[in-house]
Amino acid sequence: MNIPDLGSLLVSLSEVFPLVVNLIFLSISLLGIWYGTSGLYALYNVAAGEYKFSNRPVTVDAAVGKLALGSAMIVAPVLLWKFANSFVLGGDVTFSMFNYGASPRGPICEQIKLAITYFFMCLGALAWLIAGLKLYHATSGQHGGPDSAFLYLVGGTLAFFVNDVAQLVSNTIKMDVSFSNVCTMIRG
Repeated sequence: MNIPDLGSLLVSLSEVFPLVVNLIFLSISLLGIWYGTSGLYALYNVAAGEYKFSNRPVTVDAAVGKLALGSAMIVAPVLLWKFANSFVLGGDVTFSMFNYGASPRGPICEQIKLAITYFFMCLGALAWLIAGLKLYHATSGQHGGPDSAFLYLVGGTLAFFVNDVAQLVSNTIKMDVSFSNVCTMIRG
């Protein structure tokens, strides 16, 4: 039995991680459709006066919050994809991830760097999904509200744009902490 080394495992994962990120974004969009529909239904119940006999009456604020959350969850992945090259340093990686082609082939260190970047993008997208779930529960009146969801949003954004964060940290502390050190470690 031939056991692959860590480098070939990471190279093969660089083809799997973009699919995982796309699947998470699809889940976020489908949940956004569900949240928007429940917000419209809650708004209808408020307008029709059918909330009077329920244990947890729906307010206008909660209905509008569900609508806003649903629309943000539907639109955010598309906007991220369309404007990835415009406002981030690592935008090429973000933009090319959503293309239908395979991951670019190159030296092994570049593919490992790409796999690590895609792994952090998976973590960031998953954190955004959890933030959306927490915000929806907050609009439904359940505990564990928007404070922890905000932390997931910020952490997910930092993880998704890990190349940009590394570049900003490198510029701030005047020391290279980016993923280009992966190639230096492999060669050295």
